Amino acid sequence: MTSNKTRFFTLLDEYARERHRCFLAEMDLRTEKTGYYLCFRPLNVSIDSPERYACRYLVATVEQVRTAVEMGALPATLIEILDPELSVLGQFV
Repeated sequence: MTSNKTRFFTLLDEYARERHRCFLAEMDLRTEKTGYYLCFRPLNVSIDSPERYACRYLVATVEQVRTAVEMGALPATLIEILDPELSVLGQFV
């Protein structure tokens, strides 16, 4: 993983953990056009719970990744997508 991808992964993971009690499990660049596929899972779900399979898949554009790395923070356009989707995962904790 390049340093920019690592930084973006870290920004996303920290945001998800602190704000929504979930974590970034996967981040995969499909193409420059489609962007990064992201998989989030809830934190602290017991191994025997049906919620252990809960996840949310989202897409971040290449431009959102560049902006986040340049700013050192997630852009508002991405946060507007993350918040409603990740709030669902946070309820499993």
